[in-house]
Amino acid sequence: MPLRVYRNIYASGSVPQNWAPSRGRTLKYPVANKQLLQHLRQLAKGKWQKVIKGGTTGEVHFFEHQSGQVAGVKFLPRDVTDESN
Repeated sequence: MPLRVYRNIYASGSVPQNWAPSRGRTLKYPVANKQLLQHLRQLAKGKWQKVIKGGTTGEVHFFEHQSGQVAGVKFLPRDVTDESN
């Protein structure tokens, strides 16, 4: 499982520079997959959580370490036909 640790979501290169988070659109969960959590703790010891952060042009899904570092960053652009958000 090739995951890299970055200082923030923008440093991963997955998130467009013009993306900005929307206030109140962040969900945080414990990492439920024990094997994945073990791998993340090999990258950086300590607490990790799964984060889904909504923003201006889509959502960003990633794992966040207690230090603020991130791994497994994925950007999901919002469908331009979806006007419910």
